[in-house]
Amino acid sequence: MYLGLLWTLATIIVVSQALVGEKCTVDSQCDPSECCQILSEFMLASKRQGNSLTSIVQPLKPDPGTCQKYKVEGDPCNKLDKMYGECSCAPGTYCHAYEISTVSARSFVFENPGDQWISRCEKQDA
Repeated sequence: MYLGLLWTLATIIVVSQALVGEKCTVDSQCDPSECCQILSEFMLASKRQGNSLTSIVQPLKPDPGTCQKYKVEGDPCNKLDKMYGECSCAPGTYCHAYEISTVSARSFVFENPGDQWISRCEKQDA
């Protein structure tokens, strides 16, 4: 009885993760909860550089990527993930950054604006 239950659970886990890690070139080749993650060969520092370089260094045949899960609401994110070819927040969510206060009421250290930030995926308002 326990062996049958264990086998059923193992099968369910394998089937639910079947496409994660599969080779792909476009998002439509992955599950709806996944994207095709094709990591960029060129790590860029700004959007301005990204827009000017894409037309110059665009490969003729895209490298294959792998299907990876989207980040869901509440997961940590990075606004540059999508530009680097990584899976970012799931459709219907966006990456929102919050500033964290690093000064307590009894601290004598002056706070520098922009020192600490945290980013999380959040649902978009309609």
